[in-house]
Amino acid sequence: MITNEVVVGKDEESLRKEFLFIMKNIDGRNVSEIESKFHSDYSDSVYIKGNDQVFSSNKANYIQSLKEGKIGGVERAVLIHSIDFIDQFGFVKVDLESHVMKFRSMYILYFEGGEWKLIKAVVVAEKK
Repeated sequence: MITNEVVVGKDEESLRKEFLFIMKNIDGRNVSEIESKFHSDYSDSVYIKGNDQVFSSNKANYIQSLKEGKIGGVERAVLIHSIDFIDQFGFVKVDLESHVMKFRSMYILYFEGGEWKLIKAVVVAEKK
């Protein structure tokens, strides 16, 4: 039987493609494109160099910040250093850079229901 269904695999190429899709749509503030790409248990931890604290967010707060224009909206260059896996989890170590900020990050995606969902981000941000 032949179908038009696209099957996403738990492999490096599918994870890379999904990750780049999410980052591009965050940069473009395309909330409708990516809201479903965030796991319901999404959380992040962000350290901005020069501050003495870590900022944390959940899915609802992150999506709201995107909608309000507080984050995203600036295209970033993406340099993926590594992609690794532990069972259902995929790890992407990456540098992201715009004309405003630089980010060194580790993103964790969870393979659920046949697709990758962003579940955790650990980010070190630095103003340029």
